[in-house]
Amino acid sequence: MSSTVLWAAQSITIGNYVKIGANVKVMDTDAHALDFNVRRVREEDAKQKRCAPVVVEDDVLIGVNSIILKGVTIGARSIIGVGSVVTKSVPSDCIACGNPARVVKILNTD
Repeated sequence: MSSTVLWAAQSITIGNYVKIGANVKVMDTDAHALDFNVRRVREEDAKQKRCAPVVVEDDVLIGVNSIILKGVTIGARSIIGVGSVVTKSVPSDCIACGNPARVVKILNTD
């Protein structure tokens, strides 16, 4: 997980046998408020930070340089393509890629 960042203000859950490529960022928060007054206070004091759990289910592959944003669930056995920005949940057994990531293929589960 070279240069990979898991930024958990609330909760990031990673299942079994998940593969995470280099330089991947997984964040359950916006990190910084949009209001400049809130950004001036210490991070611990910022009440406007919005968080939502991230869940990566079993057997997921996340490609190099991808970004997984708050509130996303990546379903079991799915693949996130290299350099993708995942802004919405991805169902199980599919390939999603792009910015924003979208499902491009349903995987055969036979």
